[in-house]
Amino acid sequence: MVYLKRLFWLPLLLAALAAAQAIPTPQQYFGFPMGADRKLARYDKIVSYFQQVAKQSDRVRVENLGPTTEGHPYVMAIISSPENLKNLDNLRDLERKLYFQGGAPTAAEQAEIFSQGRAVVLIDNNIHSTEIGSSQMVVDLIYRLATSQSPDDLKILNDDILLLIPSQNPDGQMMVTDWYDKYLGTPQEGGPMPFLYQKYVGHDDNRDMYLFSQNETKLLGKVLWHDWFPSVWLDEHQQGDTGPRMFTMPATDPINPNVDPLIYRLNSIYGQSQAAAMEAKGMTGIIYNATYTNYWEGALAWAGWWHNQVGLLTEAASVRIATPTMQQMADPNHPPPPETGGGRGGFGGFDRGPNAILPAPRDIASRTEYPRPWLGGRWTLKDIVDYEMTATMALLRTTSNRREELLHNIYGVNARTIELGAKGELGFGDARKNFAAILPLDGQHDANEVRDLVWRLQLGGVEVKQATAAFTSEGKTYPAGTFVIPFDQVFGRYAKDMLEKQTYPLVRRAPNAPAEAPYDVSGWSLGMQFGVNTVFAHQPLPAGLALTAAPETPAWQLAAQSFGNGFAFNYTGPESALVVNRLLKAGASVTLAAPGVAHTTADAAAWKQATAGFQVDNDASLPAATGAALPVKATRVGVYQSWTGNMDEGWTRWVLDHYQFPYTTLHNPDIQGGNLRARFDTIVLPDQPERSIMEGNNSNSMPAEYRGGIGEAGWKALVEFVHQGGSLVAMGNACNLLIDRLPLPLTDLKHSLNQEQFFGPGSVVHLDVDTSTPLGLGMAANTWAYYINTPFFDVHPGFGSQQLHIIARFPNSDVNASGWLRGEDYMYGKAAVVAINTQGGRVVLFGIRPQHRAQTRATFLMLFNALYGLE
Repeated sequence: MVYLKRLFWLPLLLAALAAAQAIPTPQQYFGFPMGADRKLARYDKIVSYFQQVAKQSDRVRVENLGPTTEGHPYVMAIISSPENLKNLDNLRDLERKLYFQGGAPTAAEQAEIFSQGRAVVLIDNNIHSTEIGSSQMVVDLIYRLATSQSPDDLKILNDDILLLIPSQNPDGQMMVTDWYDKYLGTPQEGGPMPFLYQKYVGHDDNRDMYLFSQNETKLLGKVLWHDWFPSVWLDEHQQGDTGPRMFTMPATDPINPNVDPLIYRLNSIYGQSQAAAMEAKGMTGIIYNATYTNYWEGALAWAGWWHNQVGLLTEAASVRIATPTMQQMADPNHPPPPETGGGRGGFGGFDRGPNAILPAPRDIASRTEYPRPWLGGRWTLKDIVDYEMTATMALLRTTSNRREELLHNIYGVNARTIELGAKGELGFGDARKNFAAILPLDGQHDANEVRDLVWRLQLGGVEVKQATAAFTSEGKTYPAGTFVIPFDQVFGRYAKDMLEKQTYPLVRRAPNAPAEAPYDVSGWSLGMQFGVNTVFAHQPLPAGLALTAAPETPAWQLAAQSFGNGFAFNYTGPESALVVNRLLKAGASVTLAAPGVAHTTADAAAWKQATAGFQVDNDASLPAATGAALPVKATRVGVYQSWTGNMDEGWTRWVLDHYQFPYTTLHNPDIQGGNLRARFDTIVLPDQPERSIMEGNNSNSMPAEYRGGIGEAGWKALVEFVHQGGSLVAMGNACNLLIDRLPLPLTDLKHSLNQEQFFGPGSVVHLDVDTSTPLGLGMAANTWAYYINTPFFDVHPGFGSQQLHIIARFPNSDVNASGWLRGEDYMYGKAAVVAINTQGGRVVLFGIRPQHRAQTRATFLMLFNALYGLE
């Protein structure tokens, strides 16, 4: 009987082996092995290979999840055993139940989760397009998992379900590949592109995991927190080229109090399993507990921590895209002083030619987190592929071996989150209990921003409720329709962290040492950035509170009144600016008046078209205008785009496109050509250092046609533009160009302070706005803004021909609203936004970033008013 069974299975086994053998190897398909020097597989061909493998393997499925920002397919491979793929819907349901979707699992469901559930692991790659190694590695990975017959790999396929995203930025992967191939064999080989490697956000695509402004992050968020709920999430990156060869988890202090401590422990276990596998292979330069902190929200897998997911990062040392690097060897007997910052080094070495010899590593001290330092030598794309493959397979092997333990651990974190949320005890160290967040629509400066905030939270998997009747909490009554976010939900930690004030812990390496600055931004409170007042319920919500699910998409509202000569409507936030722009495009006249009322003479047809998508109350009560009606001009706007890949410029374009502002992108020759006033009313200089604007990138690694900045000829043209009545708007550090070169009655105080005196790597700050000024029109008088190491101004008496208006200033105390800010007392009472009528035209200086990463909805209107030419 056993013999007959063997005969029965033998044809199936032979057929499976034949199918596996028919799958072309990566070298056969692409014409070169992955990681070959100076060879890159382009994303579209990688997708074709994935699809080819899926056709021939019963272990692989490939799904097109939607379009990228520029319309390319965003694909994900699902890789597991044939039996698991046949039973995929049921296994996905078990994973969803693990995350309490549909309610707490019953005892029987728990037993099924632990016995039948799989370790669901999501791995995304290549979000930063120049960090291209992982997009090559996944080609080898899918081939291995589709064809391997090794017992270890078959066990992985049985125990794990791998969700594999070959590139989190497909548009950029193809841009980088094409750029690299174009300049192969030239001095520019492996050098930087002069533009962003994503249409809008470039490197900042890794800072969009809670705003979800880009298609790619929306699609990833849907997989993570709406469809699959993976327990483990690995994000594969590259870092600098002169220090360690690979970073694995855990990261370094401080930790965030809203993350369950077990998640940090699991990050260490799974990250160290990767490090141990590389050490076992003799790979050198593996480091942990360096550079990247455990505190910050925003990066991809980091966001998983607040979603009760094991969130892992790897950072391999870089090459020049696909061109090897050569580094001088360090002498272990004469070690230099170690570099600061955990050995991240200069990213990518882009200021060096393809044949340059890099300086020897400085951090060569053996220690617990770095037992076998990298001492230098040759480093290749194949090395990156090998290191990443080893780390990836080690993770999959560990999740396979610890499958049931992982499921128990994640279940425990999820159950504990709901239990602590019900007690108001999520997080640790809070002085008061927090049971829920209440987002009232009434009393907000702009209720549409409440709706937008709710939508962003829902994209992150948060369950938002809406009261069906009035209720009272802690002595205050809230009307029906109020949004309520109870914290006794599986993603309650994430909701709390998004909405509350961040207080960055002080980290000192010695008792008398100065506090260490955060690695990245330290404050992100999304309600503040949206200008939304959030109420935290410090007592349990009232019994019998009737709640219903909030709408899945925002229902924009517009308060309006119809008159014989047109319509009036509220102008209090960016959504109302969208209506203004539609009206201007239709040729209708629009005026604005304080405190925030717009009037248009549009006819009924134009009005209907301009308000499409809004629920319009044409009989609303609007505040009486308190000032003169200011005409809104359909201004001709130019936005300067340097050849240095300026992310703030990209975010500026996203904001303008999103709210339908027409504009023209200006490059160096466009400005240097002069005659700007004949073509433009307003020119915008996004946040960028003065030297970068004037000189650009003059490295030999940049093609000649992209070198340089606007130069003296461009500056002369901008001055002439202002003299002829133009408006020049500078944001962030671009303000210093105007301060240093124009006779303006102000100074940048930050410019005179060193980092030990003052440092603001990214905080939400309080802002006082003069709403009687044209640029303050429609703003809240007291609001929040974003500050990130940009100017703040001391104002002086000016020339008689100049008129300076302080549009916004920092308050006289308590500037910092959320995050970490060293030396905030220097900012007390100082100007943050000023407008100066001078020399026939106007300059507007935004010391803050009014459109920072498209998050700062509370300050959008000041920028919009400047673009409208309000005076």
